[in-house]
Amino acid sequence: MTIQRKNKYWLGFIVLFTSFYYAWIILFQNSPSALTWGGNWLSLTGSLVPGIWLLKATRRSKAKDKVFWFLLTVGTFSYFIAEFFWILYESFLGLEVPYPGISDVFYIFNVLFYISAFVYKLHLEKRHLVLMRYVFDILLIMTMFATFSWYFILEPIIAAGDVSQLAIALSLFYPIADLALVLCVLILYFTGQKVFSHKMLLFYSAGLITYIIADTAFVYLISFNDYFSGSWTDPLFILGVMLIGYTGLLQKEGNELPAGTQSMLDGRLHLYSVLFPYISLTVLFLFMIITTTGVNAVIIGVGLSVAFVMIRQYMIIADNQTLLKKYYKNVEQLETNQERYQSLFDHHPDAAFSFNLNGVIESVNKKGAEILVSTPSELLGRPLLNFIHPDYQETVKEHFINAKNGIFKYYELPLTNKSNEFYYLSITHVPIKSNNEVVGVYAIARDVTENKINQEQIQYMAFHDHLTHLANRICFEDVLKNAITDAQDNHKKFALLFMDLNNFKTINDEYGHAFGDSLLAEVAARIKSMVSEPDYAARLGGDEFTLLIDNLDSYDEAMRWASQLLNRLNQTYIIDGYEVLSTPSVGFAYYPRDGQTVQELLNKADSAMYENKRHSKAI
Repeated sequence: MTIQRKNKYWLGFIVLFTSFYYAWIILFQNSPSALTWGGNWLSLTGSLVPGIWLLKATRRSKAKDKVFWFLLTVGTFSYFIAEFFWILYESFLGLEVPYPGISDVFYIFNVLFYISAFVYKLHLEKRHLVLMRYVFDILLIMTMFATFSWYFILEPIIAAGDVSQLAIALSLFYPIADLALVLCVLILYFTGQKVFSHKMLLFYSAGLITYIIADTAFVYLISFNDYFSGSWTDPLFILGVMLIGYTGLLQKEGNELPAGTQSMLDGRLHLYSVLFPYISLTVLFLFMIITTTGVNAVIIGVGLSVAFVMIRQYMIIADNQTLLKKYYKNVEQLETNQERYQSLFDHHPDAAFSFNLNGVIESVNKKGAEILVSTPSELLGRPLLNFIHPDYQETVKEHFINAKNGIFKYYELPLTNKSNEFYYLSITHVPIKSNNEVVGVYAIARDVTENKINQEQIQYMAFHDHLTHLANRICFEDVLKNAITDAQDNHKKFALLFMDLNNFKTINDEYGHAFGDSLLAEVAARIKSMVSEPDYAARLGGDEFTLLIDNLDSYDEAMRWASQLLNRLNQTYIIDGYEVLSTPSVGFAYYPRDGQTVQELLNKADSAMYENKRHSKAI
């Protein structure tokens, strides 16, 4: 069963319950004991059920609305407690319920919590309200209500003179509280469709109005000792409370405004909304005529003046209707654009920041806070440069200043956060303009760490041997070319060593290619252990290796270095548990004596190596 269908059944329950309550009053109006007993238990049950509805609404509501629903819940349960003490006096103790008494304390709490709930909600949603536009309309209606409350309730109570001060104070409280509830109803009527859905607004208003009518009638009856349990006002109290509680069920349906909802705030002024506040003025004027003996020229003049004021007011509003529609349409469009921008900013897959002109963070989205391992609230108000390594601060400053001047382009920035997580960020600064004036700077930072690593790996693989991780032929020839240029410019000398393994093919054939690869890796490891900056080693292919020994003082020093290499490589290797010996043949060329170009030096070293290989075989 859907939630909407269940709620319809509960609404039917409210109607049946109220009808049953009135049926009980009619059936047992001549039996005071049954009337009192049944009325009390129906009131107690009728106040408990909406309390449960509202309690469930409180539990499932979002954090933002939880206080509102909690206050409504407490207010409803306060009414339930008041009914409990009432039934305790009348049905169990057989005593007349005192006025004022303990039940009145909880009735007062009931009203106060209801008022607090709506005041809290309106305060929470104050950005949606344009209340000042309706202040005088609300004051007109409240003036009528206050006038009738004074005339029919307060004035007779005060005139009676034999009522206690506490009873008078309590009798004054109820109308004043009702006035506050009237204010809540009016605010909901004029502005509530921006706060509640249309259905929730309907039941809140109906519940509050029903409660106000019942409370006003109750105070009037009790002030003249005409109230008794089972009075026609009792079901109205319960109906009002149940209608308010019913909104707790509607909350489960969601509190979204239906598409096409019309409200006073969107500029669609209706005739009834224009004339409604003046109905109270008309009612007061008619009441004055009824209660005044005779009709004179003054009263007629006042009546005509009021009528002319109402007509003039309506004509002014009608003239301004188009302007108001345009204004509210623009406001709505602005709010929509702001919401779209905020949604784009908050949910952008890249990190997004906004800064003031001093580079202080004013807003940040979820991705930005995630990269910096902080919450947005922790980042607000902090300077951008606090998160940048000192080596890159000048670069960031330059791009930030360029953005303020309308010049912007993306740049890459390495960043390590406080959790020592490393990022490469591609950053673009964009100026924030208002009225053609730069008021801040946006920064969009895309995480390109994976792409950067992949590029570096591709770059590394393009210039290195995948087996030994030494430089390959392309890289080594480039290094050798740069070494020649450096040596020419700075009058330096260096040696180029060329070597291969004498019996590598035999080992490869006997033990297999995997074994041979392991041997080559061990040879490379020994070579790397002897090479340090600015020397350089490479594998040209197969079992051929080259070394660049830079910054040598003499040819003899190059010979000594080659001898050390041979001694190191002539030692046996342990590969997969096997002991093997693979001696190298080495040849070298000395710059500038043996050549002054890359090819000359390589050819000389290669020739020297083969000469040494032939010599070693001859021996």
